[in-house]
Amino acid sequence: MSKDNKDFFKSKNSWSEIKDRLLSCYLPQYFQKLLMTRKEIFYVDCFAGKGKFDDGNDGSPIIALKIRDDCIKRSKAENARINTCFIDLNYADELKANIADFCDSSGSLTVISGKYEEKIEQILSNKRGANIFLYIDPYGIRALDSNLFDKFASYGFYSIELLINMNSFGFFRDACRVMQVDYKNDEALNSLEEIVEYDPTYISVSQQSEELLSNIAGGDYWKDIVMDYKAKKFDGYEAENRFSTKYKERLREKYTYVLDMPIRLKPGQRPKYRMIHVSNHEHGCILMADNMASRSDELFIEIQRGGQLSLFDLNVENEIINMDEIQDKMQVFLDNFPQGIGADKLLACFFTEYGVICKTGLIKKIWKTMEDSGLISVDRNPALTENNKPSRTFTESKRQSVIIRRATK
Repeated sequence: MSKDNKDFFKSKNSWSEIKDRLLSCYLPQYFQKLLMTRKEIFYVDCFAGKGKFDDGNDGSPIIALKIRDDCIKRSKAENARINTCFIDLNYADELKANIADFCDSSGSLTVISGKYEEKIEQILSNKRGANIFLYIDPYGIRALDSNLFDKFASYGFYSIELLINMNSFGFFRDACRVMQVDYKNDEALNSLEEIVEYDPTYISVSQQSEELLSNIAGGDYWKDIVMDYKAKKFDGYEAENRFSTKYKERLREKYTYVLDMPIRLKPGQRPKYRMIHVSNHEHGCILMADNMASRSDELFIEIQRGGQLSLFDLNVENEIINMDEIQDKMQVFLDNFPQGIGADKLLACFFTEYGVICKTGLIKKIWKTMEDSGLISVDRNPALTENNKPSRTFTESKRQSVIIRRATK
């Protein structure tokens, strides 16, 4: 069920704070790296809102513009510019007023009034060869059309990344409603807050349809999950997990790397949202994986535990990190690459397969242990450091390649 979003921008809540922190910690790295390609950078906030909350806190448009201007000042790239576009159905005029202090000196700045799904194809139609970043943070789920995501992958961009806010629990609850499956006694689904849709017009359950949900999901696989849930094969928590897994698999049909970060405020609590990152380049995936891991640490310490440190290191799913288990997964995963694979690509593929189960630094420690134990072989080029000592690095660059393979028995 939808509800009026007229109070949405009164004050910035903790959910919005975490989402914007994930974005704000990633964009400087993204902008700085992509400026070096000397290709156009085009950043689009697809559900921009007012730009500023009524309590004075910055919204995602102002956060992005401040980062843009700072990156341009720091950039050594010639004629550096970052073009930006902000779309909103209800608050375009207020958004224009709130970002009036920003100018076009760092790149074009466009505000478009309307629905993202009706405007985005035209907006991107002349961006072939550009670097595209879409921040897709709707108030609900109805605008998340997988058909559009498929089209973006075929537009011929130099690179494309999407950061999507998916209310997976909300989706599954609506799926139960549409298929008339009772969930009122399920803790995971019954006490969720109502989904806030970006269109303030009331949308009744009868207006929702299987077709709408299949467009969002990118297929009808969700129906089998609902029917298994109805048969009491698992609870709402497991149902959401299965839907999220299938949804990410669907995105991987068009995009190489897909990550997600569940956002919850208490240990063991159902996620409020899942922030899903999609890209076709390993460097973007690696940067976002570390970003998600770091933000998850902040979320757990600052909010879930009130500033108290934990005795254990936890991953984004609030699970205790077990190095032995990760090493076992890595050893099995390397069987997929008998000829070897570059270290960066291996990191991105591993995180896409198993999720953000730790930071990249821990993976490299595990590689070192595996190399010392003879479990993997590593080909480094150049093989020697500048001091003519054997290289032990797992960090790739333009001047350094690192190929990893499982050692033959």
